[in-house]
Amino acid sequence: MEIDGAEAVVTGASGGLGGAIARALHARGARVILTARREESLQKLSTELNGADVVVCDLTDREQVLGLVTRLAHTDIVVFNAATPGAGRLDDFTPEQLDRALAVNLRVPMLMTQQLLPAMLQRRRGHFVYISSMAGKVPSVRQSVYSAAKFGLRGFCGALRGDLYGSGVSASAVFPEAINDAGMLADFGIPLPPGMKGVSSDTVARAVIDAIEKDRGEVDAARLSIRLAGKLGGLAPGLVDRMTRRPAHIAWIELGVERTRHIR
Repeated sequence: MEIDGAEAVVTGASGGLGGAIARALHARGARVILTARREESLQKLSTELNGADVVVCDLTDREQVLGLVTRLAHTDIVVFNAATPGAGRLDDFTPEQLDRALAVNLRVPMLMTQQLLPAMLQRRRGHFVYISSMAGKVPSVRQSVYSAAKFGLRGFCGALRGDLYGSGVSASAVFPEAINDAGMLADFGIPLPPGMKGVSSDTVARAVIDAIEKDRGEVDAARLSIRLAGKLGGLAPGLVDRMTRRPAHIAWIELGVERTRHIR
């Protein structure tokens, strides 16, 4: 799909990754709409992007989500980037925390897609991009809730893409590995996983552009070794399970759980 001249919205745009994606779309000539909860950060990015439109929205509030959908009636590209932490043992989650994680990371992208799709089909133009994670291909200890949502995005996107074939509207899923300069790791001072270098937010943003312009169903924003691990997860799940149960990996996950517990 041609990005130049398109209207494109990025959810979670107040964070480092959302900002990188918004800048990449703007550089390709899109009219960008920024949405997230933190208005001050959105306004700062809007100024950088020559006055991009800002819509403040809390994705855990159904009424606000429906209001956002109404504002996006003419949008051509939707990048579902917003996410909330979901690491920890399942029995550490309250029912409310479980609902919140699944709502932001999975249910809201599905709901917004359902609401925005009819107008795109009528125009025969549109593209949805779902920011999943390599955790949506490789399950890991202490990630049951997060992986459920990210695996769900992969399945939803793949099936939706098949339904949309020939309609002029399409969908892509992007799978980043650990991001070394933005996102939850950077926001909460969590080091990269043991032995990993991670990728930059700009690398993920380029993957988003590639997915839209080349209409790619899936794009891994990850180094070769991590992409291979993603393939191995389907071929040898037992081996991958043993790898993720290494003490160093569990310790890293537990650190992330502790530092993000207050916003879960």
